[in-house]
Amino acid sequence: MDLNIEFLTNLHKELLQDMYFDYEENGTPFIDIVTIMGSLYYYEQQTKKARKTNIIIPVFHVSLWEDTRDVLEQLIDWLMEEPVYLQFQPIDVEITFPSFCLPNNHEVSLFLDDLDSIVGVEKNNDSTYPIASDYIRLINKGNEREKQKKLAAFLRDNVPDSGEIITLNSGIHKNSSAFRTCLLVSIAAVKTHFNEGSNIYVYQNSKINRTVTIDSNVLLKSTHPKTFKLLNNLYASLDLQISIQTPVLHKPLQLSINEMPKDYKLQIKNTVDCERIRRNGKTSTTLPCGICLPCLQRKVTLAASNNEAYDTLYEYDYGQKVTDMEKEEDKRIFTENLHLLEATIDYLEENISELAREEKSVANEFIFAYRQFKEKY
Repeated sequence: MDLNIEFLTNLHKELLQDMYFDYEENGTPFIDIVTIMGSLYYYEQQTKKARKTNIIIPVFHVSLWEDTRDVLEQLIDWLMEEPVYLQFQPIDVEITFPSFCLPNNHEVSLFLDDLDSIVGVEKNNDSTYPIASDYIRLINKGNEREKQKKLAAFLRDNVPDSGEIITLNSGIHKNSSAFRTCLLVSIAAVKTHFNEGSNIYVYQNSKINRTVTIDSNVLLKSTHPKTFKLLNNLYASLDLQISIQTPVLHKPLQLSINEMPKDYKLQIKNTVDCERIRRNGKTSTTLPCGICLPCLQRKVTLAASNNEAYDTLYEYDYGQKVTDMEKEEDKRIFTENLHLLEATIDYLEENISELAREEKSVANEFIFAYRQFKEKY
């Protein structure tokens, strides 16, 4: 994808096409952040051969972004594995009429069709402190379609008639990229601003990095506390009255699932984490495989909370033995992933005393959950 000026100038229109926005002065900084985060997200999607170290980004407020460069670069340096330099130039955009969707006074939550998001709906609907929220929904078009229809119906049933559910139809993929998180938050921030709200709710739990033994990053940066701290710093430095709330970030997912009523747990089977099901072509499947790392980590979480009965069907279910598998390639994949999980546990146990506080808590819970899973299966 060529990140040229024409593409980036119109990027915000593509990403915000299903929600109200306008070009009044106090809203344009929010639109600038969408353009910046969208540029970095799509930059990350490029092959390394196609990447350039300099990105020219069209924005409404060049001087504002030059003044805020240090804060923005702290976020980029944290998330980007290679140096990249942003150059800002005045945007030359054709002013279009905004959509006829009327804003409301709701806050905004992300709904990513995953286990964490179901927890979020339950938290928003808590009778003690209910949160009137619109939802930004990111779906994965493909083999998950039937399950996603059921999740859409569930979400609609749990949102007040006055609430909106905005399904993003852009090219944002469902992989857990850190810049994808930043982009989704920036889109939610636009919706929140024009709602005259003040909070964005991101219901995601900190997760162990599956390649921790290779790159030594204990937590995924897409759900790392530092990522949300730096995002909040960015909005605060611009004096934009928006706060990113992460109510379950430090809470083990298995505990949150245990606290959910049964009618919410029944939606677990409609969520999917499988790598294979999101592929295209001959290697894709319509049934979660049960042996890729995302499937295995999902099984660990649900087994540790004794909620396997609510899980989806797998090609290779709980308790699958390598020796009982017929396909040699699947045997190899399953064996390698089990070894990688074991290596991750060994690494965490050996380094637990040296981890930061938030890392140590997540690591201990993951070790406990894995031991529970291994004992049962």
